[in-house]
Parts: sequence; C-alpha cells; structure tokens
Amino acid sequence: MKSLRKIITRSILLTAAIALLLVAINMAFTTNWMFKYSGSQPLKYAIADISDGLSSVDGTYTLNAAATTMMEEQYAWAMLISRDGQVIWDKNLPGDIPRHYTLTDVASFSRWYLNDYPVSVWEHPDGLLVLGDPKNSIWKYNITSTEDTIAHVPGLLTGFLILNVLSALALALFLGLWLYRKLKPLYDGITALPKKEPLSLPTGGVTGEVSRILNETSVILSQQEQQLAHRDQARTEWIAGVSHDIRTPLSMVMGYASELESNPSLPATEQNQARIIRQQSQRIKSLISDLNLASKLEYHAQPMELAPISPAALIRGVAVDFINDGLPEPYSLSVDVPEEANGPILLCDQALIRRALTNLIDNSIRHNPRGCAIKLSVTKSTDGLVLKVSDNGKGYPPELIKNSGGLDESPLLGNHGLGLIIVRRIMKIHGGNIVFENLPQQGCATSLLFST
Repeated sequence: MKSLRKIITRSILLTAAIALLLVAINMAFTTNWMFKYSGSQPLKYAIADISDGLSSVDGTYTLNAAATTMMEEQYAWAMLISRDGQVIWDKNLPGDIPRHYTLTDVASFSRWYLNDYPVSVWEHPDGLLVLGDPKNSIWKYNITSTEDTIAHVPGLLTGFLILNVLSALALALFLGLWLYRKLKPLYDGITALPKKEPLSLPTGGVTGEVSRILNETSVILSQQEQQLAHRDQARTEWIAGVSHDIRTPLSMVMGYASELESNPSLPATEQNQARIIRQQSQRIKSLISDLNLASKLEYHAQPMELAPISPAALIRGVAVDFINDGLPEPYSLSVDVPEEANGPILLCDQALIRRALTNLIDNSIRHNPRGCAIKLSVTKSTDGLVLKVSDNGKGYPPELIKNSGGLDESPLLGNHGLGLIIVRRIMKIHGGNIVFENLPQQGCATSLLFST
C-alpha cells in the first residue's frame, strides 16, 4: 500500500507542477506579447518627432530625413490640415481621403478612424498633423476606467494569480484521487496474485483491460496451482506406495541373507556374500526411507509432533546411539556443550531433528573413508540456538557451499544422496536455517540455526 501512496503522491505533485508551469508560461507569453506588439517607444513621442520634422519655407512644406524614416517605418500616409480645414501638405495620401474638413469631421476621426483608416493626430504649429495606417491594420477601442478600478488592479492581479494556483492544486488533487480510485483495485489484485487468491476486478473504465488480464491471470494461476497440487499428491502417493510394496520383499531378502550369513555349514566365502547382500539390502531400505521422507517433507505431508526438548540432551543422545551401534575404528565422535547451553529449551519435532543430526554424521562418515573426528555442539546465538556437526575431513565441494542457499537443491544432491536435502527440508518446516561451510584449518561444519 505504501508503494501505491507513493505513486499517487508523485502523480499529484507532478500534476501540480505542470499546472503551475503552464500558469507561468502563460504569464510569460502574455508579458512578451505585450512588449513585442505594443512597441518599444510610446506612440505620441514618435508623432511629436515627425511633427517637429515637418517645416515650411516660403509656403512649401518639407519633411526632413529622420522624420521621413520614422513615418515610413510606422505609418502608411500623412497629411497636415490647416486651421481652416484645408489639407496644405500630404504624403502618400490615399485617393479616398477628403482634402477639406470641418470641426465636426476632425472631432470624429481624431481618436478613431478616417474612412476606415486608423489614424493618429498631433498638434502642429500650422494646424493638425494626421498620420494614417492601412485599413484593418490596427484595432482601436475606447476603454474607460475609474480611479478606484485602477487602484484595485494590483489586488485583482494578485487574486487572479492565487486563484490560478488554487485551481492548479485542486486539479492536481482531483486527478490524484481519480488515479488512486482507478489504481487501487489493480494494486490489490497484483498483491493478491502471489497469494493465489481469486480475483474479480471490475473491467469497466480506463483500467478495464488491465483488470481483465489480471482476472484471466488469476484463473490461470489457480488452475496451475490445482494441477500442481494433484500432480504432487499423485507423486507422493506413488512414492509411498512403491516404498510400501518394496519393503516386504526387501525384508524377506534381508531375513534370508541374515540366516545364510549365520549358517555355520556354509563356507566363509558364501557367508561373506550373504553379509554383503544383507548390508546392501539395508542400504536400499535406508534409501527408500529417505526418498519417502524427502517427498513428505517437500509437500508438507510429514506430520509434526512439536515438543519442548533440551538440545544438549538431544545431541548427547544422538552421540550415544552412534557409539552404542559400534562406530568404526577410524572415526571418533565427541560432544561439546558449554555451561550456558544446558538451560535453553527448543520447541521442535525431536524425531526429525535427530534424523537431521544422524544424516549429517552419516555424511561425514561416508565421505571420509580414511576416518575423521566428528564433533556435535550446541551454542546460544543472539537470535536463538545453533546445533552444529563438524569434522576434520576433506570438507564440502565449493559448488555445494556456493549454491546451498538457493531454491535449486541439485547442488545438495550430488554424491551426497538425499541426506542433505532431508536436513534442509527438516529445517525449513521448523522455520530455521542451515549453513554449510568449510573450516579454515581442515574439514567442514554444518550449522542448524533455530530462532527462539
């Protein structure tokens, strides 16, 4: 939900920033337009300069060069009306412009238009100077305002700016809320997919297509989950059935082999062959048991019998069982339990944890045929308890240590059989962790980490 709020917040801020940017751009554009098209020099000063450049010598009027340039740059034509209403000088005067005017005529065009020509006027010593522009080139309109209105212009502009800012923020908030309402179902649906929860999102609106795809994906995942569950159940049942079917004939083989091994009437060679048959049959029986247990652990079909136990007593019991069963001569087994490790209690399935420790000890024996010193220990950690099995043998292959923490269990299989995989799955259903490492001096260690 935090990520969705983060998206919505960023969307609101981005929308507000865009709206405020548009306001700033509009203000800048308006200001630039006003400066560009209003002219850099007040119009009355240009007219005054042109009027000053118009002079008369012996009744003949001439316009000096500077005034001529200004006029040609800003106006299309010009004329000078005498005080009695006659045009006494003109330049580029259109043909439809009269050459005689009354006082009423002058009053009507002095601020507006003369025959649809926009005109500007200025007082000249000999009369009235009239400067004209082409038709339809300038829009002239009278705007009248009171002093009170002009005095309130700064406040009005400030209010207009504040209104724009508030409108931008309101727009951003509206779009953010709208986006939140549209995205929240999608967010809920996406977060529900990993949980295998069924989806039924509304397929209308702008997000309808995405909602439809999520609904279809949910159905597909649900179907796949059911297919996988059926397949896993079938595989587990098949392994359990095969294990059960093999157990009876295998027990008969082991029984007959044991009788032949102990039959004094058989030669020593045949007795030894019977012993080998019994040992290998026992190994097959152990492998079948491992396969069945590994399958149950993978699909959580192994019942858990949790009980509080003393980890120190547990590892001592495992060590005693190995020693009593006759630990071969090249191997030694010791137990290291510090004083502070005698007190803690571990909530676990005792049989499964014993199986994990037994598998680790068997792994050390199997992979060190020349013998090694095996040690069981229990220590307290900051988060819980650590049960460790270590030896001074040849250690683990580097690829096993490198990939032991991933989802792929094939590095654990290797030539170690199912023993290490079973240990890992036992720790997984206990909510613990397992760490494989090679010791600096020699050998390896496997740590079973329990949280308490």
